[in-house]
Amino acid sequence: MSSELKSLYQRTVLEHCRSPRNFRALDGADHVARGFNPLCGDKVTVYLREGAKKEQAARIALVADVCFEAAACAICLASASMMTELLKGAIQSEARQRAEQALAAFAPEMENGLDGLGDLAALGSVRAYPARIRCVTLPWRTFTAALDGHGGAVSTE
Repeated sequence: MSSELKSLYQRTVLEHCRSPRNFRALDGADHVARGFNPLCGDKVTVYLREGAKKEQAARIALVADVCFEAAACAICLASASMMTELLKGAIQSEARQRAEQALAAFAPEMENGLDGLGDLAALGSVRAYPARIRCVTLPWRTFTAALDGHGGAVSTE
């Protein structure tokens, strides 16, 4: 990776960490899930509000709003911020596919898979540090649990 690209990625991660998007509780959330990474202590709560749009006489389920609260490391905060930007307003089935793609992209055997996931590509270098992959994936696992209506705790273990 070129030094210019590495610098751009670092700036992107720092920007999301310093000014996380959608960092707030969501009053009236339809679903809430909490995630915990016991390895480093990251805690994330994901709030989800469902919506729908009518398309050709069918109602399509949307992720009308998604936000989070966290006491977490910079990588986890950045990942959660990037996640909310990418998934807010998406059709639920597409949001699920993106979450599954993000989780698969950080699987140990993967080398890429971040195409179409926006700023999340900036965290691709984390794959070189297996213990930190959990920091990236915790918000995505927690989002999936919220989408599925699992109100219990999600753990990286």
